[in-house]
Amino acid sequence: MTPWAQTYHMNGRSLALLLLLASVKVPLAQETSTPERRTPAFVEKVSLDWDHSGVLTTFTLSYQHRTYGAGDSDRLVIRRQGMKPWILLNNDDEWTSLKTEIPPALLRKNLVSSERMLFVSTSPGPDARTYLILIGGGYGCCVGSLTVITYGEAGAPKMVFHAVEHLLGEVLPLPGGDGIALIGQPSDAEARALKNAASYDPYRVYIIEGDQPSRYDLERSRAYNIKYYCEWAGPTYNEKYIAVNVDPGQWGAGHCRAMTEAQFSTYREKHPAQFP
Repeated sequence: MTPWAQTYHMNGRSLALLLLLASVKVPLAQETSTPERRTPAFVEKVSLDWDHSGVLTTFTLSYQHRTYGAGDSDRLVIRRQGMKPWILLNNDDEWTSLKTEIPPALLRKNLVSSERMLFVSTSPGPDARTYLILIGGGYGCCVGSLTVITYGEAGAPKMVFHAVEHLLGEVLPLPGGDGIALIGQPSDAEARALKNAASYDPYRVYIIEGDQPSRYDLERSRAYNIKYYCEWAGPTYNEKYIAVNVDPGQWGAGHCRAMTEAQFSTYREKHPAQFP
């Protein structure tokens, strides 16, 4: 380890740890002693007192391994007076503009003015815990990565969630104001792209309490999907089932049915206008 910094490399495809039900891969950061040889190019910087210590913490994004200068970033450095710089390298993809990757309602929750860093809090209170969310840009058939960081003991940064592929839909505060719930999907259901019919791709609810690692919540996931998505056909993406919107424009178990291929074929023959 260099004498002046802690450096972490993220490579979810090789270091992923399976969470409960093994749908989203969550690798913990791995420390490395490999020195960085390319000078990072500055992209964006934000400063705020995220741990309510009275001292500003600075978050700097740059791109180090990409050379075409598109403005996305793969290197985060967190600095605070009296602490060693904390460095995170993204080997999965590139952290990209929030505007292209998350819903506008979620974007409006940002505590700061930033194009690529989403800071959310557990409550409106002055001492609410703050989380930094970084969104990876998707490519081809796949959605991008999702990384969540907060402060641990003595204000040191701590990664509490990382998924190689995760389409973030919502972030909600937990009752009591001690954490957040991440709601999203591990893919974008492109295997079947008919209007009103897509591969079964349920939302997954992850709970982050304080600075503890995230955990998948099966019951909350099931309840969320039944209310906002479709009939429950299990917790993971499954191309054996098709989420069929039987009441176009409305969602939830009463308006969306999870069908097998045979069931969908029969239904489609009876309702061809729903699937132009």
